[in-house]
Amino acid sequence: MKYYQLFYLLVFYNWSNAQQSVKMTYEQKIFYNDAFFSQIPGGASEEFKAAFRKPKVFELTNNSEYSLFRSTVEKEIVIASKEVSTATSIDKGTFIKPFNIWILKDFVKKSIISSTEVDKQEYYVEKPFSKETLKYDNRIKDIDGYKCLSAYSIGTANDTIQYWYTQEIPIIDGPFNVTSIPGLVLSVESKKKVIYVTKIEFFDKKLVIDGVNKKTPFVTELELKIKIEESRKPKSYTDEFGKKFESNTVIIKAGN
Repeated sequence: MKYYQLFYLLVFYNWSNAQQSVKMTYEQKIFYNDAFFSQIPGGASEEFKAAFRKPKVFELTNNSEYSLFRSTVEKEIVIASKEVSTATSIDKGTFIKPFNIWILKDFVKKSIISSTEVDKQEYYVEKPFSKETLKYDNRIKDIDGYKCLSAYSIGTANDTIQYWYTQEIPIIDGPFNVTSIPGLVLSVESKKKVIYVTKIEFFDKKLVIDGVNKKTPFVTELELKIKIEESRKPKSYTDEFGKKFESNTVIIKAGN
């Protein structure tokens, strides 16, 4: 064994014994254009646009066996209506409910469990790690003091998805479903959105990661799709005063 190989192994051994867990904080910005907001019934107010353009914060906790990527706690946003209420018409404003992300990676089983809520009922979908088609080049970038290498893939509509990952923190992980890039992904960039690390914390103990809720049912991807489609159909309901209403779902395309 060559000296530098032994030195690398010793450094890795010391790091893995000193650091048992890593927690990353990410921010995501999505670039919504005017065409997106033009789909909003009645038009989108400046408050509505600001709420959608506000960066979303996530946390990724990795203890080498599992990792959990999830949204931080957000409050529901209420945008007051400018319409004048009458005896027969009350406009309570616009309610923007946070869309929560919860993704658990099992590095022993090499599987991903994601959580989705449909009509106030939570469901789990489990699938194996996927192997993404990636290309690597020789570009290097410094992010938060870490030397990052470059990988990229070509997404839909010829959109290049750029990954910046470091091997100076010896774990293979990243935001959302990233599992196949040989390092820790600190930034993902595309023309539609960017997600980037804002904080990295190291722990000399193995952090406990919340697992699945035993009361939450597992479904297949097809079953979940059917449940989502059913939830979007018009529904009739009666309020506390006995008045009947019908709810409708408006699909807003994010690809504009």
